[in-house]
Amino acid sequence: MLLGLFSCPSRNILLSAWLLSTFVSTAYAEPFQAGLNAMEREHYATAFRAWKGLADDGEAEAQHNIAFLYERGYGVKQSYTRAIEWYNKAAAQNSPEALHNLGMLAFEGYGMRQDYLAAKRYFTSAAELDLANSHYMLGLIYYQGHGLKKNLARARTHFLDAAKLGSPIGQFMTALMLQNGEGHPGDKTEPLKAFIWGMVSKMNGYADAESVLEYSKMQLSRSVQAKATELARSCFDSEYDRCPT
Repeated sequence: MLLGLFSCPSRNILLSAWLLSTFVSTAYAEPFQAGLNAMEREHYATAFRAWKGLADDGEAEAQHNIAFLYERGYGVKQSYTRAIEWYNKAAAQNSPEALHNLGMLAFEGYGMRQDYLAAKRYFTSAAELDLANSHYMLGLIYYQGHGLKKNLARARTHFLDAAKLGSPIGQFMTALMLQNGEGHPGDKTEPLKAFIWGMVSKMNGYADAESVLEYSKMQLSRSVQAKATELARSCFDSEYDRCPT
């Protein structure tokens, strides 16, 4: 059985620039982008000033980013209390990133008591809004039994959901569980599917994916590997619509 490499993915820090037109009103797009530009230059105090007015006016994405600055102490004095306050304001508007970050704080015990069940509730709310990282964290909770009994079937479902939402580490964990037969009713290993998801994870730059691929290669002929590589490319190019489950 392959050993897993487990880690928490980086928190969703900022709303990506390409989402501006979708989530940030036109009147606020320019100062929001100015904040993103300042962050890229590591001018954190400038980013804070660009977003603070938007956050005060109720823009959830700006509230989320202000919370992140407080959490990390970028441009302001570090304060988990203020970070949680702003994350809660954004979360009240169904910001999946804010819900996820509250889950991470509860999971790690930063700024609040470590509480895996509270973390699970936050991750579940964010996952219902299709946030890949939250599906991954739910998979990790079920896989390792944080605060509840291990459930490999549920872990596999959440890792697969994360994988289909484009998470490289979710794709890796899906491949790992398929290779190990974990979460399968009969503990059946599925090296072909594992190879496909491992290859997709590698295409997305996840270095540890090679470990699954090397193990799968020992169980697949070269011709099957070639076909699996084609299927992995189809999965990747279809934005995970044509992928094994």
